[in-house]
Amino acid sequence: MRWAEFRDWAKVHVVHCGLDQSFLATPRSPPSSAPRLINIGRLSEQKGQLLLVQAAARLRAQGRNFEIVLIGGGPFREAIEEEIRRLGLGAHVKLAGWLSGPKVRQELLDSRGLVLPSFAEGLPVVIMEALALGRPVIATYVAGIPELVRAGETGWLVPAGDVEELAAAMAQMLDAPIEQLERLGEAGAQRVARDRDITIEVRKLLDLIERTA
Repeated sequence: MRWAEFRDWAKVHVVHCGLDQSFLATPRSPPSSAPRLINIGRLSEQKGQLLLVQAAARLRAQGRNFEIVLIGGGPFREAIEEEIRRLGLGAHVKLAGWLSGPKVRQELLDSRGLVLPSFAEGLPVVIMEALALGRPVIATYVAGIPELVRAGETGWLVPAGDVEELAAAMAQMLDAPIEQLERLGEAGAQRVARDRDITIEVRKLLDLIERTA
């Protein structure tokens, strides 16, 4: 709408990226009782994993027991490994590297939730996947993320670049009773099923094409 003439605004339609039934129809299971958080994404500057490591140092300073698993590969792996060594976090932060789709799915199911401290995003598919599986999400309020991640409803939202706020949200996810995590995850799953069903979104696109043709 910013770049279009006002008279053309009615031509603007939204068709969302969506998930198929392999995620949407998965029976929900309780989040893990283990203090285990997952980060999934390319190891790059925009994904904020260095910030995640710094937040982990604050959790360790509080005497917390936890594990954070970073899944993915990329150009920042060496820098992240160096920061883990510098802060002495080898027992708490693990780099799992690239994993197959089924293994990533299992890692999500074996966690309390997803942490994504990105500086820049669209709306990551991994957020949709985590919520569809009933896992709450900690993310930054950038771009389209707040469409799905609602503070106190489906997870936690923090400012991009704020280590203290990120560490506080992670502490809350670690401390939350399983019942609270289940409630957040179920609300997220319902929102994804309502707004991100690929069958519904494809129908929207097809209807627009047929109308135009």
